[in-house]
Amino acid sequence: MINRRTSFVALFLLIGVSAFLGSTLTRTYFDYNFDKFFKPDDQATQYYQVHRDTFSTDNDFILIGLTNEKGVFEKDFLSEVKRLTNELTQMPYVVNVLSPTNAVSRIQEPLTGAIFERPLLTGKTEKDSIRVFTDPSVISNLFSKDTNAVSIVVSTEEYLSKEECDELATDINRILAGFEFDDVAVSGRAIGQVVYIEKIQGEFILFMVIALVFVTVLLFIMFRSIRGIILPLVTVLLAVVWSVGIMNLTGSGISILLSMLPPVIFVVGMSDAVHLYSRYIEELRNGEQKYRAIRLMVIDTGLATLLTSITTSIGFASLWFTGIPALQEFGLLTAAGVLAAFIIAILLIPSWLVLSPEPSRAVNSPNITRWDGFLIPLFNLVMNEKRKVFLGAAVLTVLMTIALSGITLNNYLLEDLKEGEKLRKDFTFFDNYFSGVRPFDLGIKWKTLGPSDTEYWKALEKVDTYLKENYKVGAITSPLEVIKEINRSKNSGRNQYYDLPENESRQKSIIKEYDKILNTGKLSFLSTTDGGYIRMLGRVGDLGAQHFTEQNAGFERFLEREGLNDLAEFTITGTGTLIDRTNQTLVYSLSKGLGAAFFLIAVLMGIMFRSIRMVVIALIPNLLPLIAVGAVMSLFNIHLNMSTGIIFTIAFGIAVDDTIHLLSRFKLELVKGSSTIDAIKKAYLYTGKALIITSIILFGGFIGLCFSTFQSTYFIGLFVTLTLMFALFFDFALLPPLVSAAAKDQSPSPLTSLPKKETTI
Repeated sequence: MINRRTSFVALFLLIGVSAFLGSTLTRTYFDYNFDKFFKPDDQATQYYQVHRDTFSTDNDFILIGLTNEKGVFEKDFLSEVKRLTNELTQMPYVVNVLSPTNAVSRIQEPLTGAIFERPLLTGKTEKDSIRVFTDPSVISNLFSKDTNAVSIVVSTEEYLSKEECDELATDINRILAGFEFDDVAVSGRAIGQVVYIEKIQGEFILFMVIALVFVTVLLFIMFRSIRGIILPLVTVLLAVVWSVGIMNLTGSGISILLSMLPPVIFVVGMSDAVHLYSRYIEELRNGEQKYRAIRLMVIDTGLATLLTSITTSIGFASLWFTGIPALQEFGLLTAAGVLAAFIIAILLIPSWLVLSPEPSRAVNSPNITRWDGFLIPLFNLVMNEKRKVFLGAAVLTVLMTIALSGITLNNYLLEDLKEGEKLRKDFTFFDNYFSGVRPFDLGIKWKTLGPSDTEYWKALEKVDTYLKENYKVGAITSPLEVIKEINRSKNSGRNQYYDLPENESRQKSIIKEYDKILNTGKLSFLSTTDGGYIRMLGRVGDLGAQHFTEQNAGFERFLEREGLNDLAEFTITGTGTLIDRTNQTLVYSLSKGLGAAFFLIAVLMGIMFRSIRMVVIALIPNLLPLIAVGAVMSLFNIHLNMSTGIIFTIAFGIAVDDTIHLLSRFKLELVKGSSTIDAIKKAYLYTGKALIITSIILFGGFIGLCFSTFQSTYFIGLFVTLTLMFALFFDFALLPPLVSAAAKDQSPSPLTSLPKKETTI
């Protein structure tokens, strides 16, 4: 029953739950856990985790690039580099700093065996230049291939928290501010984490402000009353509080994806509120009493709104089937937020209306004649030209499908940042001048050979040569590099001896030295104590997943050709590789999610309409927008990856709402006794007007995401907006002819107007 008593109970319940969830807002935090983007049950992820636990992480470093237009051997420049190196060494959380000014060559005395260190740079420009550019261990690592830039490699402690990364980044920026280099580039996981979280925090507020301003203006235009603005706004703001509160109760932090949660809930909840309040205003204009108008709003529109909330939730929740924790978390929490928004709307709006006086005038700001002047000719056109509509839709579908077939699957590590962002520019700097920032990590498990076997090292040398010359891996650190350094130290530090000696007796002598070092545990980040499991670490440029897929295939062919697979198991792993693999399996993962969404929504519609034919009719106009968006992505060469792939499941769940509202009104008119064709007419005009308004609200909310500096957020905002536009178009153009054809009804006489009593927004 809808009365004052139940209204008070509903409001007190809402206040109590809102207060409880609101109390959790102080626990809100921002999250940058990249492991959530890896599928935990995937074999590659499991291998990576064991590999990382055996050795160390592959991305706990910071690169600082320094440019000097007068050359890197200039005395004043090197003096500043040395001063910077010393200050970096004193920072907390720093394990080691490798710099051109503290790099050394180790030299072993031939008689005593004593080892002393000789600085890489002596201060003699010409001599230093020759030594540096003949030393393969420092080129593209500490020195760029030209003479304009040097790099400092800062190794940090593993698994730094957000607070520790913040402190580290602040210290680095403070220290760098005290120097005047021609150019400075900084990159690394800790730096990236700080930059990302700062942007997430800023955009979290930006999206809400944009949505709030846009919707407030639109509500004023629609209702021209304070109540018409305040009631929907209170509804969606409470929905945001509930959604963030639920997120906090689950212990989740605001990640790049979850930063979109508030604006998504805001606009989806606003759609619920507008549909409900609009129906209330409609019934008052039709002459109904207040309580009767509220009852019709709750029963008729409330049911349709419940169904659209469920379908939208299904669209988000279907991301669970991707198996990727970050997407699962985003999908489930957003789905919960959508349902929470409906619960708030269906409790708050009727209760508020019951306890408040009836508005003195039920304002309907869009001019009715203008609405009819637009919708009536459109309805007549699509119904009288059904064959042309179907033919046009078929041709358009074929063309869109052809375009869709050209979409490519690819991703880059920092593609989430737009081109002009400093972090991305710095990332590109290291790709251009040094070995890159993307970690390369190769695990090698030997089958029979050990470090005492010369074949062990010859095989490693083949792999090392291939990786440098063909795979373009730079800054390699491996047991072989240790062997090369030992050989060079035994030959007075001369760079021409930085290799694996061909003489077998010399090899064995060097291997003995290596065994001594291995037994000390100093090489635990490269090798197990028995040498049966080792790694080769390096860095590569961020050239895209397609590039590395081809490189990995070439590497496998090389191993097979050289017979190296008979000696050991070679596995390329690391964070970059896992990101690529996640995207490679994305099509399958998302197809499962989209398939689940299609199935669940089809079942829901089947229960609603009790007709398989109507289910098919309902799904067709919502499949075409997805094909259209895929075609647009293909035509504009926008890659399919984790960021863009989730658009399809999200958009489908939201786009189907329009179809449900139209078909719900169609079914309602049939129940009232209208003929099939009359029911289609009334649904088209009554609901069509509200759909245009709510679609504009959704456009405004999602288009605000296009102001994001993150490509993933930008593309979700852009393509969900496009999907909603396509969905509205296909629903208006295709759904009435489909329903009419399915009902085997004759084309109607031209529609001119409807009774004024049944006018709606």
